[in-house]
Amino acid sequence: MTNGIPLRVLVLEDRPVDAELILYEMKRSGYDCDGKRVDTQEDYLKAIEELPDIILADYSLPQFTAMQALHLLQERGLDIPFVVVTGTISEEAAVETMIQGAADYLLKDRLGRLGQAVQRALQQKALRDEKRKSEQALRLSEDKFSKAFRISPDAISISRFSDGKYIELNEGFTRLTGFVLDDAIGKNGIMFSIWVNPDENQRFFAAVQEHGEISNMEGLFKHKDGDVWIGLISARMIEVNEEPCIISIIRDITERKRAELDLQHAHADLAEAYEATIEGWSNVLDLRDKETEGHTQRVTEITIRLGRALGVPEHQLIHIRRGALLHDIGKMAIPDGILQKPGPLTEDEWKEMRRHPEYAYQMLTPIVYLRPALDIPYCHHERWDGTGYPRGLKGEEIPLSARIFSIIDVWDALLSNRPYRQGCTEESVLEYIRRHAGTSFDPRLVDAFLELHHKGVFRETQTDQMFHQNDVSGQILNGPIP
Repeated sequence: MTNGIPLRVLVLEDRPVDAELILYEMKRSGYDCDGKRVDTQEDYLKAIEELPDIILADYSLPQFTAMQALHLLQERGLDIPFVVVTGTISEEAAVETMIQGAADYLLKDRLGRLGQAVQRALQQKALRDEKRKSEQALRLSEDKFSKAFRISPDAISISRFSDGKYIELNEGFTRLTGFVLDDAIGKNGIMFSIWVNPDENQRFFAAVQEHGEISNMEGLFKHKDGDVWIGLISARMIEVNEEPCIISIIRDITERKRAELDLQHAHADLAEAYEATIEGWSNVLDLRDKETEGHTQRVTEITIRLGRALGVPEHQLIHIRRGALLHDIGKMAIPDGILQKPGPLTEDEWKEMRRHPEYAYQMLTPIVYLRPALDIPYCHHERWDGTGYPRGLKGEEIPLSARIFSIIDVWDALLSNRPYRQGCTEESVLEYIRRHAGTSFDPRLVDAFLELHHKGVFRETQTDQMFHQNDVSGQILNGPIP
């Protein structure tokens, strides 16, 4: 047999038989009752201290009445469902018990209704309990909000949406703006404004009107004495006394923005120092290797121009520029007797010279901020067909930046005058690059380079100026390269 719903029942009844009938009917209605019968005020007061789930009371007892029992319950602030179950009762008395707080009433000759009356009384009690919990939670929330509103260091204000007039503001608002309650309450942005830029104010209200809220909008605000500060404002629509209002919170981020700006300046200074150091290293190499003086700056400029024309992202061009400036840094480890030898190099000397990419790798790898720039110093002598050095990389195994640079490196080198030869004609160098596409160079990059050269992308570069100066002076004597 299925167990009934457990229920602690207090029966206020002077007739034991009637009490038993009531509990029996409760059992028939599906309740497993833990029943207790009392018929005096003294026993009743003791019984309600045990907080029964429901009270079923006869309207009139020899020493006690249902109305007295109901009042005693209310005086103690107890919310226990109270149902009057009586033999006879006038309509006026029944109505009065309901007015005084009874959940229901019924006659003893109609106990078939008892189960429904008890169920309804318990449901009403559950609803009241839930409402009390909600109200308690709301009060707690309001208390927390009120405390947070008062003590928050941020500027918090509430204004009516209809006319923009302030109806409340906190101490943080006064501290950040200088305006006290009397300055602001009942006034709107036309009478006084904390916004420096009226357009920002209009954008703020337009965003709140359209979306109902706004988060972390940065703006310039002013203090009553004229000082300007930077704030981060968030706001949303709320209702106050059934009227739409805007609650706004502004956080002062002036110091944070100042710190960010200082950090940006420090970062820029550091980056400038890095670039100056790299430029210095490349200049030292030029001073050591007089044959290629100016070559580093020229190829760096034109490599960046080609990379940008090819759509290489700017943040990658930074590393390409550094790599181009340092492409021959490994020659710092080559002995002067080899690097500055006026005549042809021996086989052993060539072996040592070809180690300069490896030396560059060893020199630059420990420097964290230069690691992304290593591709050019380490790989610019690799060839598309895999016959280059130091690792014999082939095709797209060679980093893109190194493939771009290798074309420019050869372009500038062949156009330049050297102690052992004069620079070649532009047409012959273009033909040389075209002929070595697919062997020395990436063929797609060669096509792009030739097309961009034809469009004049490389005009007015240092290499272009050098070539035309030599051309005017008659120093370019070499014809087409075999």
